[in-house]
Amino acid sequence: TSVLESASAEISQLSVADSVLQNPEVAASIDKITSANSLIHGFSKAYKEISTEDVLSVVSSYTGQCDELYEHSKSMLASVKHSKKLSQQLRNACSDIANERYTWKLLGAIYQNKLNTSMEDTDDTDSHLGAINRLYSKDDDIRHYQVVLDWLESNAAQLLPDLPTKVGYFSGKVSWENTFHSLCNQKMKKTVTSMDPDAPTREGAPLNEIDLEDQTRLVKHLFCLVRAGQADQAQKLCIESGQCWRAAVIDGWRLYNDPNYSNTLQQREAVEGNANRALWKSCCWDFCNASGVSTEERALYGVLSGNLQAVLPVCTTFHDILWAHIKTLIDQQVESELCDSMLPQAYWKHTLSLDSILDTMGKLKPSNNLYNKLQLQLIAGDLAGVLQTASEGLESGGVSERRFLCHLLLVLEVLHPGQAPDALYAALHKYVLSLREEECLEETVFYSSLLPPDMQVSLLSHVLSDVDEDLRAQCVQFALQHNVPIEDVTMRIYKKIISESSPSNNDIISVANISDTDARLVGAVSWLLLTETQRSAALREANRLIRRFLGARKHAPACAVFEMIPTDTIEVIHREWSKEFQSTPLPADDANAVREYLCLQAYLDTHQAYNDWCSHSANRPSTPKYSVDKITFSEQVAQEEKKKSYEMSLQRWEQNLTVQTQLTRDKMLNVLLFIDGGWLVDEVEGTDLERVDQLEALRRQCIPATTALLVNVLRESGQDQAVVELCDYIASEQYQLYKLFNQQQLKDLLEKVYDSSIKCECDPLQFNEAEQNETSPS
Repeated sequence: TSVLESASAEISQLSVADSVLQNPEVAASIDKITSANSLIHGFSKAYKEISTEDVLSVVSSYTGQCDELYEHSKSMLASVKHSKKLSQQLRNACSDIANERYTWKLLGAIYQNKLNTSMEDTDDTDSHLGAINRLYSKDDDIRHYQVVLDWLESNAAQLLPDLPTKVGYFSGKVSWENTFHSLCNQKMKKTVTSMDPDAPTREGAPLNEIDLEDQTRLVKHLFCLVRAGQADQAQKLCIESGQCWRAAVIDGWRLYNDPNYSNTLQQREAVEGNANRALWKSCCWDFCNASGVSTEERALYGVLSGNLQAVLPVCTTFHDILWAHIKTLIDQQVESELCDSMLPQAYWKHTLSLDSILDTMGKLKPSNNLYNKLQLQLIAGDLAGVLQTASEGLESGGVSERRFLCHLLLVLEVLHPGQAPDALYAALHKYVLSLREEECLEETVFYSSLLPPDMQVSLLSHVLSDVDEDLRAQCVQFALQHNVPIEDVTMRIYKKIISESSPSNNDIISVANISDTDARLVGAVSWLLLTETQRSAALREANRLIRRFLGARKHAPACAVFEMIPTDTIEVIHREWSKEFQSTPLPADDANAVREYLCLQAYLDTHQAYNDWCSHSANRPSTPKYSVDKITFSEQVAQEEKKKSYEMSLQRWEQNLTVQTQLTRDKMLNVLLFIDGGWLVDEVEGTDLERVDQLEALRRQCIPATTALLVNVLRESGQDQAVVELCDYIASEQYQLYKLFNQQQLKDLLEKVYDSSIKCECDPLQFNEAEQNETSPS
């Protein structure tokens, strides 16, 4: 039965969770809170928009964003209270956000106090208040302790609305109204017989049970108010509850000051504070040790008297314990300054220092929490410890922790310039990796821009290499906005892809399909086409890649690379060059790249034309079959129509083949007889010797192959005379194409020329009249 009940409860929770998430607003809110990047955009915007010189404004902005998200998280808890899983998720998120906002508040408070390096000593009154004012004005340490105390109390004040205990249990302004009612009705049981505050202690008798419960709640609430630094509210609550005497007790901490001693005016001013403060404090201390006092009330009087041991039993959290110690430390500092001999000897038995407090707190288990550990180190002013803790947190933490730690180190770098750049760079590196995982591209680029230039290029080339092609232009815009050397980044990405994906060599003339490896190589070129200022480099690298593909006889990927190059590339190269150098000619490498681009275009056009010619040649209309048997007149007419249609189709095909043949011939001759020195021959001597060797190798590979294809086209189309004339160009000293053929290729070519010369009945050794006197190669 228990198993069935458990399963039923789990199913019920799941159905409740589903119904909660079906509400779009609730689902979006929960996603916003639990999402790792809920604060990424806000922090980035604050850091960019607020001047880093006013770094405390940045810290204040971070604190405000955490406050806002925390309040939103709390408001959503009621919506998911029926789902344990979602409720726990939100509670964990609230806890993390609260811890982060506490840390930002502490950082801002500490450094704001440091900026106010001194306080004007304007209080010359000879009183307790004057003495302590002078102490605060000259002692940096006690001001630091006070900052920490104020921080702890303000954190507690933010939690007051969440307290489960509310006080409002009294119908009038009479304390212990149920006990009073029993006394008035002479219902004397085992309760006190008097209504004065000391009656329970003096008579050793309890209050009415209901009054006892009410008083316990009241004291707990008073302690919470004092813990939150709201002693005035605690006094107000006491008065409202009919316990004015308790309000007077709480008010006894105030330092005595009679301004009339230094007042030169005849009009008297009101005296403030407690003239018998030492006596009051001693009484509070003794009351902590009295029997029959509840733990909560003992703690309340312990706070007032500086009795740490009385306060600690009710401290349930890490910050409560820290508050109790810091509160006691300040109390001891104040009493040391006042040098009052009326305090009990036990008061001075355990003198505290900040180091001893931090040592004690460091031994507690919660101190291992990232935020608590950092808070203790910030309080101690241990910058090296903060950096070490941050480094450890960056390694083990998620996106939220990395966001927090990265911004913490950015702020500390402004406050302590040059103290730990390596730690900051490591934090930025880790955070950028997390941002890329969260697909926050703008933030990825922005935080990379905070690194040194060489680290920017290295990191961005790593994290952006797998960005979808349709988002790359957006990344470039982000990089330009943040002054990132994007051209170096894209070139590094391109070279990385090329080095990791080498095209395989084979002897296939044309590859119909492009392999995955080749597709990556082709796609790499797009990285270099994102900015016009990089177009010349893009053209050189595209040419290089096409040479590699052609060298491997992979024409399909070579064509794919060529098609990626924008048609206005040459115009853009000239325009970008003229912006800086006006009418000065292009440098040798750029001029050679432009010419090589035109040469490769001519060659790839030739292969496309040849493929079209082959396709057209193979699609000759089929000869229809005619019936040889005796057929009817109608069948004979149909057969004649069929024959006529065939002859028309054949005629069109022959005409188109003639046109295609002429087009293919012209394009191939355009490669063989390329202007200004020949195909893939530079007009200006370049500096890349490896490229020169590659060009020569391609000439030796492609010129004989193109010649062989042209001979095949001409012979197949019956232009044998043109085959014989082609030999003139190969043998010409103007073009010197014969130097690109090996012996076997020349032999094969001459055999075909010989066959064609026989068919066209001409001398196979004839030459053009213009070259009759020239010496041809043997």
